[in-house]
Amino acid sequence: MPLRVLAVVLLLVHVASAESGPSPWIDDDSVAPAPPAPPSSEPRRLVALRVEGDTKVTVTTALRLARLSIGQPMPQSTIAGIEQALLTSNLFKSVKIRTEELDDGLVVIVTLDDKLSWIIAPTLYLLPSSWSFGVGFAENNLFGNEKKLLLYGQVGNQTSLFFGTYFDPAVKGSKLQLRFDVYALHRSILEYKNPQNDATNYTIDRNTKWNFLDVGVLAGWRWYWWLIGDLRFKPAYAFFTQLQATDPMNRVKPDRDGWDVTMQARMTFDRRRNRHGVTWGPYLQLITDLSVPGLDDYGYQVLAARAYYSWKFFEEHQLELRVSGGVGRHLPAHEEFLLGGVGDLRGYIGDQFRGDRRGMFRSEYSVPLFKWRSFAFRALGFFDAGYVGYHWRDPDSRNYLPTQYDGAGWTRTDVGAGLRIYVGTVVLPLLGLDIARGLEGKRTEVVFEVGITDF
Repeated sequence: MPLRVLAVVLLLVHVASAESGPSPWIDDDSVAPAPPAPPSSEPRRLVALRVEGDTKVTVTTALRLARLSIGQPMPQSTIAGIEQALLTSNLFKSVKIRTEELDDGLVVIVTLDDKLSWIIAPTLYLLPSSWSFGVGFAENNLFGNEKKLLLYGQVGNQTSLFFGTYFDPAVKGSKLQLRFDVYALHRSILEYKNPQNDATNYTIDRNTKWNFLDVGVLAGWRWYWWLIGDLRFKPAYAFFTQLQATDPMNRVKPDRDGWDVTMQARMTFDRRRNRHGVTWGPYLQLITDLSVPGLDDYGYQVLAARAYYSWKFFEEHQLELRVSGGVGRHLPAHEEFLLGGVGDLRGYIGDQFRGDRRGMFRSEYSVPLFKWRSFAFRALGFFDAGYVGYHWRDPDSRNYLPTQYDGAGWTRTDVGAGLRIYVGTVVLPLLGLDIARGLEGKRTEVVFEVGITDF
């Protein structure tokens, strides 16, 4: 069986400008020793924060990223945690901290050296059965306020798309968050036969061209630095065009055309910290996605959750465990849970399995290999496991394949290894190569990817 190869060419990454100084991966930029605490048992209060160095970050943004507020007590433990909080933002190559004593309190001075926050990345994807090319622009620290802007367009024989996102994590310095999205997609929905008694069968029963136009508005509130709740209103229109199927019985559109208008609610608990590509701590997200009565043509509901936990060993070793799951009722074809590919089950074809219930587990251990200038090379080993199946279908509008009956389900596992290349002087890029073997499907998948900060 031939390997699936995805080649992504990153043609323009501005890293050379930051390579003249010390390597961003060398930890000689640790926190400068703070002066001894004053004789009083009461900690001094923060009266000001001053930003210095090669940075465009504003004082207001630096306060938020450092998890500080003017007037708060400043015990020694708080001062020691400022550096890690700022590095966790992934905006800075280095952070240095010192303090000054005033009569009325304490001044914290942070010296910051910015990573390059923007990137322009032309891309080229080549697989045995498909191709695409595109170009994207991403800015992760717009105006020095950690605002994010992402624009990307792609043309291909299987998937063509355009999307744009603007995200403000602190509107006018408040706890309010706003995000605006536009998304246009033209792609092939490939529905595999996936017989229950043959895990090595990769037959495609139906291939449909699907089109999706979506505009979204999100409003969120940051209760604490680690707890955010948000609501997203998503009006969209979905419709099908071309249809191919070898069996005449399957030559019918998977679903009807119509308006897909939902209100999505999320609660995100994120206490993760990271330093130079190593992450540790907990992450939990709860999601509901409900059709809006009177505006939506499909009438479906989704409840989902995902949880991650990462541990740091020997300073730069990382173990991460991930679990996720979801339940949907009367899901249209374009909203069904998917399984397979780089996002969850790397030893199988992308989106090979679908259904209205889903569970996934991932275990991944990564170790440092070496560092060179602005680049850090890491190796990893992983195990993925997933389940997806049909248990709450809507046969009145969704045209299912014979193998997509209520009670049908697929459990798959894979093992593999990979390589990651982190660019220390740029906020966004992550280059990765994964080789995974599907244990049930007896097939090897090779994936090469360029990742972008999660918006």
